[in-house]
Amino acid sequence: MPHASPASEDARSLETRHDIERKFHDDKAHHHHHHEGEGTNFYAQGGMDAIWNAYLASIGELQKQTILDFGCGEGWSTIEYGKRGADVYCFDISPGSLHNLLHEAEAVGVARRIRPAVMAAEHLGYPSKSFDLVLGVSILHHTDVSLVGPEVARVLKPGGRALFIEPLAHNVFLRLFRWLTPDRRTPTERPMTVRQIRDFIRAFKQGRYRGYHLLSIFPQGIFWLTGSQTLFRLSLRATEAVDKVLLTLFPFLQRYCWAAIIEVRN
Repeated sequence: MPHASPASEDARSLETRHDIERKFHDDKAHHHHHHEGEGTNFYAQGGMDAIWNAYLASIGELQKQTILDFGCGEGWSTIEYGKRGADVYCFDISPGSLHNLLHEAEAVGVARRIRPAVMAAEHLGYPSKSFDLVLGVSILHHTDVSLVGPEVARVLKPGGRALFIEPLAHNVFLRLFRWLTPDRRTPTERPMTVRQIRDFIRAFKQGRYRGYHLLSIFPQGIFWLTGSQTLFRLSLRATEAVDKVLLTLFPFLQRYCWAAIIEVRN
């Protein structure tokens, strides 16, 4: 009996990953549509504002640029880019997530700026050299990064940039938190290692990463355990101030942060 080729095995593995991701995020989108309470969600309470604000500052002006929101999910980032004056192409593997995105975009008046599509990150349906900016928030670690890097480089224009916010894999406390909360994520996603980031960067002419949220991961745990918004916000402000000093003085600590901004250029 003939054995399957490595290429066909890889294709089946990728298809399985896509099926798992699609179902998880379709279910999540349906749940969010009917249960929108955010009182115990530390993201909604500003838990990642430091990295998000740094990300927006790195992006800069969006008007008159052709933008791809890479793996847009339910589109809170897509809508932010639209509010900032961008015309945004966006895609996701989850039709349910795109349904919620379009509903919200209509509600806030930016739907005319958004061009959604259902597709997988590893095989983009866009022509080469299409985009000035490719932007993604917590998407690469859901994908086969070895395939995604060349695809991002392909669709970027010469001189174009891509920026991603991605979770990092090296902090033991974050690994413990992820182990304690398996229902928050798909079984196929994996936080990125520094080696993976460096391999991803090799697909481009230039690249770097910057870590955020070192000690300021601990307020997330406090909030998860206590539900106290006041205690969470006070501890978050204090630890973010300390993070700025530590990460400036000791750059090697960036690998132990919660997440990083990855910036590359063609």
